[in-house]
Amino acid sequence: MNNIIFITGMAGAGKSTVGRLVARHFPKSIFIQVDELREKMVKGYARPEAGVFTEEVMQQFQMARSTATYMARLYADHGVDVVIDDVCVPSNFVEQYAALFEISEVKRVLLYPKAEIVIERIKQRGGPLEHIPYVPVIYTFLDSMPKDGWIVLDSSEWTIEQTVNEVLSNVQE
Repeated sequence: MNNIIFITGMAGAGKSTVGRLVARHFPKSIFIQVDELREKMVKGYARPEAGVFTEEVMQQFQMARSTATYMARLYADHGVDVVIDDVCVPSNFVEQYAALFEISEVKRVLLYPKAEIVIERIKQRGGPLEHIPYVPVIYTFLDSMPKDGWIVLDSSEWTIEQTVNEVLSNVQE
């Protein structure tokens, strides 16, 4: 089985940019953005409003995450390196990835810049500004989340290139 690298973190942590660049490092790779899978809904797309995860939102997150897990296994079994990018909400996101994380070869990366850095990044890129009030809430959850088996990277002071290099050096050990 080829690499499966799962990258998560708060909105503004750099998951998408870093994930795409990590995927480009491999000769044959796919980059799976779970937000894009969720947004494939043509009608009936449910998004969290004011930080509330309704049953429908939770179901759509689970379906997208199950799809990403299936895709990752399929591609990795056929000689393709896989990088998955997904946000670390709601707090049961780890349980929603149980089928993926049971694969011992999966590398789990948590991009974990300081909360104030994330807030500044969100402001600099122009949004989504509605995420800012939830940064402390999500960091409270992340601070208490068990991190055994995770590669935790505080990328607060790193450039994108440095972050990519750190991810690659940690997943290739």
